[in-house]
Amino acid sequence: MIRADILIRGGTVIDPARGLSGPGDVLVRGDRIVAPAAGESVEAAETVDATGCLVTPGLIDNHAHVCPGGTALGCAPDATLLPMGVTTVIDAGSTGVDTCEAFIRGVIPQSRVRMFCLLNVSSEGLATTLHSEGLNPAQFDADRLGYFLGKFPHIAIGLKVRCSTELVGEYGIGVLARAVEIAGALGTTLTVHTTNPTCDMGEIAAMLKPGDTFCHVFHGKGNTIIDANGRVKESIRAARRRGVLFDTADGMNNHSYSVIKAAIADDFLPDIISSDLGIASAFGDMVFGLPVVMSKHMALGLPLEATVRACTAAPAAALGMAGKIGTLAPGAIADVAVLRLRDKERRLHNKIGESMVVPKLLVPQMTILDGKIVFRQVDFC
Repeated sequence: MIRADILIRGGTVIDPARGLSGPGDVLVRGDRIVAPAAGESVEAAETVDATGCLVTPGLIDNHAHVCPGGTALGCAPDATLLPMGVTTVIDAGSTGVDTCEAFIRGVIPQSRVRMFCLLNVSSEGLATTLHSEGLNPAQFDADRLGYFLGKFPHIAIGLKVRCSTELVGEYGIGVLARAVEIAGALGTTLTVHTTNPTCDMGEIAAMLKPGDTFCHVFHGKGNTIIDANGRVKESIRAARRRGVLFDTADGMNNHSYSVIKAAIADDFLPDIISSDLGIASAFGDMVFGLPVVMSKHMALGLPLEATVRACTAAPAAALGMAGKIGTLAPGAIADVAVLRLRDKERRLHNKIGESMVVPKLLVPQMTILDGKIVFRQVDFC
């Protein structure tokens, strides 16, 4: 007999890391996933009936802004992420070298959600929404960026830069070029905000190295990844073949329904789906949370299993944590999301003036983090 703390039974288990999608049980003992031997009986302290639900690894939001109090756009991580089935989050450059230590020492230790961060190459990061961060390449502090990457290697996992036309101004592509140079010298990865770029999207992709992340891949402002024939540009596909990762990081302003639909129809699926969540978009009709973003991509043609992979196994691998999170394999950390796919219409909007109706919604029912139930709908179980 195998003893467990929690038995989740009756649901459809979707674990892309192991190629699983079908009926099954999930067992939690302590902070780990366990599995019975063949023919072994199970005794659990608590049994969760997940009939009619999807049981997935805890979701990973690869791009969000979760530095409340330290930045104007930061949302409270536990309050906004745990009810969404999200157990791991990467803060995408909210803080730079002048502000990151307060975030790492202040916000992260007080949060239950597993948290990592990217350091903004701009020293002040995204402290305010009243004006852009400083993007003079001559003022990027490579030495201090390297210092904090070394001081907090298990939290600060890379760099972030924004290169939109309205942000970089006179510095143009020089902003990205300097960020690429610094990341290369420091031996770390770079995540690039690409919405409304100063050049062709393919030129940006060509500057990135394997392991770097091209985020807002499906934006619809200015130059996009779609060519004049409605196909994904070959330069974008070439970057993927080299190992550049493509993350949706949808946000309110950084996605276009028509671009998503065209890319999926052309068999260019996102490596990672993330929310770009902030205080203005949490629980709102443009983003709401990661399950709504997932539902949107499914409505636009992305298969369920590919959608779950993009929020579990794929970002886990990018973090270097494959087999530890983003999977329900025995021995993995016991992060679990239970979701119900409901026939429920919801109209979504974005800031570029598009609107669409999503016919089915992924609705979170329960979240387990490190083996503990940290969220449950009042009518579930």
